[in-house]
Amino acid sequence: MSATTSAVTIPARDTRVREAERRGARRAAGVTLRVVSTIGGWYWAIFAVVAVAVILGNVRYGSGLDQGIVDAQMGGSSRWFVMVLGIIVPAAYLRLHVAAGGTRRTMTTGTVQGALVSGMLIGAVTALYLVAERALFAALDLTWAREFGLPVDGYGGIALTFVAETLVAATYYLVGAAISAGYYRLGIVGGTFYALAALVPAALVDVATHTGVTALVVGPQRLLDGGAGVLLGLAGGAVAVALAAWLFGTPLRSIPLRPSV
Repeated sequence: MSATTSAVTIPARDTRVREAERRGARRAAGVTLRVVSTIGGWYWAIFAVVAVAVILGNVRYGSGLDQGIVDAQMGGSSRWFVMVLGIIVPAAYLRLHVAAGGTRRTMTTGTVQGALVSGMLIGAVTALYLVAERALFAALDLTWAREFGLPVDGYGGIALTFVAETLVAATYYLVGAAISAGYYRLGIVGGTFYALAALVPAALVDVATHTGVTALVVGPQRLLDGGAGVLLGLAGGAVAVALAAWLFGTPLRSIPLRPSV
């Protein structure tokens, strides 16, 4: 084979490898997106019906509400089912992904991409729900207010919820994936210690967005208000996503896959 032929063949092979990696990542992202959107769609449909019933019930039989239903849940209600799906879906799909020609790297890349797109869907649904909830409160002559969330009130705060919930949902999905990967790679004892480390991004994104259990413990108070508080919160959320992705990808790279397992 001549030097010219070799020079042509190597770039062509590299192109095929990159395309195969992109296909593998798209498949992994698609699995995440399909499962989260399906379960999430049912979740939010049921949640909206229950929330409306709670609001109308309080108006009819009580004194009304001065806090939204999502805010009563410390600013976000999707993180827990997303985390459970993160524990289940990547672990169940890993062997099938590799058997179909994917790699652990494409599995990591696709899972992160799927988590981010799924997070965007959840963020959009959450924001739309808050708009509807605020309109319902106004129609019932109730005062709608939010205690938890980034330091912007009104519709601006709702718009920011889209970004914040995107970061929260993506982080929690990847935290779940990191927990299952840690147990898969390190066993019961090592996996338990790794799970504790994997929960750090979840706590970080809660603190950054002033939502969730961590916000309940430390309170919804903001270190900074206005634009500085928003930028700090969004930056902290982005760091949480990156850290969760790293904690997922690190043990995944060396998980042994045996036909008998």
